[in-house]
Amino acid sequence: MDFQDAHSWLVDVLNEVSVQFNKVPGSAIFLRYVKSSYQNDPVRSAVELILFLFFVRYLLAPKYSTQKKSYVKLSDEVRFPQYKAGSQLAVV
Repeated sequence: MDFQDAHSWLVDVLNEVSVQFNKVPGSAIFLRYVKSSYQNDPVRSAVELILFLFFVRYLLAPKYSTQKKSYVKLSDEVRFPQYKAGSQLAVV
């Protein structure tokens, strides 16, 4: 596969992605928003992209059950750190 073949294949794929994206309802509004916000402030667009990726990562993260026993044993006992002369911080 030479450069011309790879380029034509890439152009075909991008055209198909564009056609499929334009079929999604609301895609024109989204594209208009991105174009106008990028012209006004490109840094804002980058921050919005990072926030969007963080949101997607958060949604796809594994869920943890609150019903399972925790690995840390909790107690009602309270311990305060105390300093001893000439030693490290000790919990008594």
